[in-house]
Formats: sequence, structure tokens, C-alpha cells
Amino acid sequence: MRQRTTPLWLSNLALIIVGSVIGAGIYHAVYLRQFNEVMMINIDLRDRLAHYKAETEDLLRYKNRKTIIKSIDLHIYKQQNDTSIPQADEMELRRRLLKDLAVLKGRNVFKIDEYSKLVEGLLSRKIYPDVNDKDYTVQLRTMLVTEGVLHVWIDVHPYVPTSP
Repeated sequence: MRQRTTPLWLSNLALIIVGSVIGAGIYHAVYLRQFNEVMMINIDLRDRLAHYKAETEDLLRYKNRKTIIKSIDLHIYKQQNDTSIPQADEMELRRRLLKDLAVLKGRNVFKIDEYSKLVEGLLSRKIYPDVNDKDYTVQLRTMLVTEGVLHVWIDVHPYVPTSP
């Protein structure tokens, strides 16, 4: 039988310290994941708040005019076989697209044909660079005006550069 070279209390202490370090690492990983989720929810809520504030201002500005575009509702078409766009990228793309389409607010609804050509020219295979270190192309799918709200459906795909 072999004799112990280290005392029993020292090996027990080492086991407790190693367990504490591993437990602290696991606790920290769980904490960071929850913090990340809370931050994503916070970013989403701030974006919604800014959107609703801007929409409220527009609706108040155009409340007595019935035949104009009062607000823009953007729908990003998601395909099942396509790779999913991260939520942060989608929110940034939505913000940029709404900024580009803001020129249509206050325009006459009955001239939508002219505006559709303008928007199609704006969004026809447009590349949005540097959206959280990625590039995306946007393609207009459909536009529809109902009760002063312009609904725009678009396709978004990651940009793949073609060789010259």
C-alpha cells in the first residue's frame, strides 16, 4: 500500500476550490446568456418605442387629410429554405429601409403608380452594406396602400459578391 504524500485535508481543499471555480464559470455563463437576452429585448423595445413615436407624430401631422400615405408598414418576407437573418440585423435593416421609404409619407395615395416605380428603382437589388459587419441585398416584392398605410413586402438575402 502506498502512503499519501499530501494530507487528506489538502486534497479536500483542492477539490472544493476546483468545484468553486467550475461552479463560478457555469454561473457566469448562465448570467451572461440571460443578460444578452435582456439586452436584445431592451434594444427591440427601444426600437419599437422610437417607431411608435415617429408614427404618432406622422399621424398627428396628417390627421385631417384622408387621401395621403400616413405611415409605412414594412414586412420582411422570410423563406423557409433560406438562412435566417439575425434579429439585430433585421431591426437595423428595417430602420434603414423605413428611413429610405420616409419620402413617401405625406404623398397622395392616388399617385401610387408613380411611387411604386420610384420605390422599385430605390429597392431593386439594393445593397445595404455594413449591417452588423454583414452586407444584405433587398428586393421589392409587393406594395399595397390601405387606409393611409403603405404596406411594403421585401425579400432580404445576404449579399454574395460576384466576380468581375
